[in-house]
Amino acid sequence: MLNTLRNNPLLLTDSYNLSHYRLKCNMDWEISHMYNRKEGMVLYGLRETVTELLAIRITEEHIAEAEQCAARQGLTFPSELFHRVVRECGGYAPIAVESLPEGTWCPAGTPFAQIWNTVEGFGELVTWWEGVFMHAYFPSACATEAFRMRQYLEEKREEQGEGEGFMWRLHSFGFRGHRSLEDAYWAGTAWNLSLQGTDDFHTTAHTPGAVIGSIAALAHKVTQQFDDELECFRHAIDATADAGEGVVALVIDTYDANRVIREYLPLLALQARERGVRIVLRPDSGDVLQQAVEIYKIAEAEGFLGETAVIIGEGMGFRQVKAYDAELERQGVPLAFVSYGVGGGFYHNLNRDTLGWAMKTAFSNGKARMKFSMERMKRSIPGEVKVVRQAGRLIAMTAAEAGAECLYEMIYRHVGGDSGPQLLAAGPEHWNEVRDRMHTELTAEHQAQTAIELSDGIQVLVQQLAEQYL
Repeated sequence: MLNTLRNNPLLLTDSYNLSHYRLKCNMDWEISHMYNRKEGMVLYGLRETVTELLAIRITEEHIAEAEQCAARQGLTFPSELFHRVVRECGGYAPIAVESLPEGTWCPAGTPFAQIWNTVEGFGELVTWWEGVFMHAYFPSACATEAFRMRQYLEEKREEQGEGEGFMWRLHSFGFRGHRSLEDAYWAGTAWNLSLQGTDDFHTTAHTPGAVIGSIAALAHKVTQQFDDELECFRHAIDATADAGEGVVALVIDTYDANRVIREYLPLLALQARERGVRIVLRPDSGDVLQQAVEIYKIAEAEGFLGETAVIIGEGMGFRQVKAYDAELERQGVPLAFVSYGVGGGFYHNLNRDTLGWAMKTAFSNGKARMKFSMERMKRSIPGEVKVVRQAGRLIAMTAAEAGAECLYEMIYRHVGGDSGPQLLAAGPEHWNEVRDRMHTELTAEHQAQTAIELSDGIQVLVQQLAEQYL
């Protein structure tokens, strides 16, 4: 069943949308905006989410299946709306989707995307796929988290006077903890936008321009093959050297981590020096931080700091990384000596509410509309909007105020008829553009803006609506 999820795009909606066709009083023209209402973010993943879905041509067979599915829920499917899509629009949704360029820093409240119908009478299609579009919160949240982790590494590197190698301290261990391959794709490619160490092997195919790498490493299953654990470690060092590689990670808790640290470490470090290999010890249970400190002290006392390092991968997330680093600094351990394998802690705390993603109607039934809400954070912006950058700050303006100046790019557009839609492709080249934009445009000045600014024209429109409805 998983391989049929996108077979019918008409099913990829919320059930209550089936009734809106008859509950609305006018579907001539509509505009909606997408927002990150709660937190600033790096926009990533929306283009591919939108274009992959809307590139699917709708057919009469899709409509028939949707009718059957609706009947199973006791609902009526708006068949005529989609028959018109097939007859008048060649099977493609007659809507337009524009968004800010991916990799842009979006302060809280930014209308980072705007969707409208391009043919009269198809206003309901503007929000038909809202649920799918919302799924792009996850790549955006992951890209934002990874970018903040990179910023942290850069700050610490400068504090400690370290070189480029310091930027490899964070390594993705996330692949096996994901709920799906799609989540693994988004988190892994988002990680590669900012960070370099990764065990997410599949991402090498999706991000060929990424500066990423990994190292040889033992797993418990390998150590368990050997009758003598020390012999396993010795073999790993030799095999790494024989392969022409220079680093191997040794998991140390298969049996007794303390024995490995206190008895085996000097022997293994000496062998590593002789073979031109660096060993990275991985404590994986118990007090892993204190084990890392002890490894450092023994390596320092024995003169093997050049051949020895540590990677901790047990229960790591960004918050834990910072807490462990603070303790390492307190105990006098150079941060460059300890790396971290970050697994589910990278993404398990991220959900749609993390950034406050939402889609809200801005124009319907011939007038500008907005959600006022009792919570200011949940208020939307009325009318057609243009987002511009002035003096380094993002400002939402009316179309009249902005003129031709606007940061939006059209990622999908179909105006009806038999010709296919206009699409902006999302692939490795686009990924490279996103990475480059992040690294050149995400300045401290941009991030200092915590909330979108509203132009005078929009504020006047909001006030007019407030006087009418409140």
